[in-house]
Amino acid sequence: MRVRLWLTVERCFVLNLIRLFRIRGQSERVARGFALGLVVNFFPTFGFGVVISAALARLLGGNMVAGLVGAASLTFFWPLLFYFNMRAGSLFIRPPVMIDEFEDVTPKTMDALVWGQTFTLGAIVNSALAGLTVYLVLRLIYRQIRPGALAYFRRHARDHQRRFRRPARVRA
Repeated sequence: MRVRLWLTVERCFVLNLIRLFRIRGQSERVARGFALGLVVNFFPTFGFGVVISAALARLLGGNMVAGLVGAASLTFFWPLLFYFNMRAGSLFIRPPVMIDEFEDVTPKTMDALVWGQTFTLGAIVNSALAGLTVYLVLRLIYRQIRPGALAYFRRHARDHQRRFRRPARVRA
């Protein structure tokens, strides 16, 4: 069961990377879409982050597929992003409940802090920094790494299919 789940996650990840690198549009639009999709992860979207990121990328002139891939890239790291938001926000505003370590992030502290000023300011600062950094880096390297990355992921997908292909049934 675990192997099958892992294979499904790996296939989905590789498929999204292939989709990202197959985009032939301008590298600026791809970088903008990916950065806008990534930025959405810093805010609590209650499961609608992927939809919001695609709409935001489309609305602001980025590539929608890149926005979806950007949104999917940090979805599972929400507790870590919450911690970073609180740490960045506490530099400006003192929170009502202190979070000194990652283990302090519990459902109780998240409920108490998620809509506070400290969290909101930290989310704004972190999303701006992460979005700008990812945009600039992807803008600079997308065109150079695209051909090599596409060749690698295609080769990886072909090898993956060959390794895990179901054997053909023998007809009697």
